[in-house]
Amino acid sequence: MLLGGFSSVISGAAYTRFIEPSWLDQSTKTVTLPGRSLRRPLRILHLSDLHISRFVPIPFLQRAFEMGALAKPDLICLTGDYTTLGEPFDALGFEKSLRWLTSVAPTYAVFGNHDGPVWKATPTTTEVGSLLHRAGISIVHNRSQFLNLGGSILRLAGVGDLWMNEVNAEDAFSGNDPSDLTLVLCHNPDAKVSFNLFPWDLMLCGHTHGGQIRIPFYGAPYAPVMDMRYVQGLLPYQKRQIHITRGVGNLEGIRFNCRPEVSMLVVG
Repeated sequence: MLLGGFSSVISGAAYTRFIEPSWLDQSTKTVTLPGRSLRRPLRILHLSDLHISRFVPIPFLQRAFEMGALAKPDLICLTGDYTTLGEPFDALGFEKSLRWLTSVAPTYAVFGNHDGPVWKATPTTTEVGSLLHRAGISIVHNRSQFLNLGGSILRLAGVGDLWMNEVNAEDAFSGNDPSDLTLVLCHNPDAKVSFNLFPWDLMLCGHTHGGQIRIPFYGAPYAPVMDMRYVQGLLPYQKRQIHITRGVGNLEGIRFNCRPEVSMLVVG
């Protein structure tokens, strides 16, 4: 009896460490935006929390990118945490893989808390920003720009990371008009309250990893947010919507009941 229980613990630990963190889940969610009309539905690939490290190697990230590419996105949105505090990585190899991703569709990004000074991973976001730029990724850091996707005009607004104290909603939404179809990129869903006075339709976030560990019939006992209602999935917020992806990578190489996610949003 004791031996059986010990074996179950070992098996569970092995699953949590060696199986689920590499078991990618490709999810597809349909997003309906009330009062908005598009020429055709837009396919948005939402990836976050790549966390390249010894636990999240480049071949695994490339597999996630290729899985997302098969869905033929019109737009790719990355919502932060490309690196991991204290973890060395192959910068040239990572850049090459990201460059492959940008060949699939226009790719836009914002920073997360592991990409700059909050964890002292780097003195500023310059190092990570340079890598993204070399890979052909456009960074929407406290600014917005208009995109023409499939004949529909979309305003893409991005902000800096909340924990780095770099959220500047006034700059990100400068000149924004309620008639604009607006998509917001933001790493941490807790930043949503900073945007209450501005018009937007859909926010894409990461940061939580879905909790990384989810207990059946309970959910995530911990996630790095104040508002535990917004940990994963497509959720309503003040007549708007927020999508929080579980992310591709992880910290410390563990996941349980919370598979890494390649998120496709069909908006229209």
